[in-house]
Amino acid sequence: MEELYEVKEGLSVSTSEFWYDLTDGGYLNPEDILTNPEDVEEVNRAIAIVKKFERSCDEQIEGFIQ
Repeated sequence: MEELYEVKEGLSVSTSEFWYDLTDGGYLNPEDILTNPEDVEEVNRAIAIVKKFERSCDEQIEGFIQ
């Protein structure tokens, strides 16, 4: 089983639109949620990679996002 990221204790955070809140909405901030700065960096890198992939598809595949 994979190891989970450690989150800060006592948080009261919820979401109904995880991807939007994490990327575009700014409601889920890894710096505010995770305890380990290296984990924060990893999550932020992962977000950047997936957003770059989304932009690539959107710009190069006609009608990709509808």
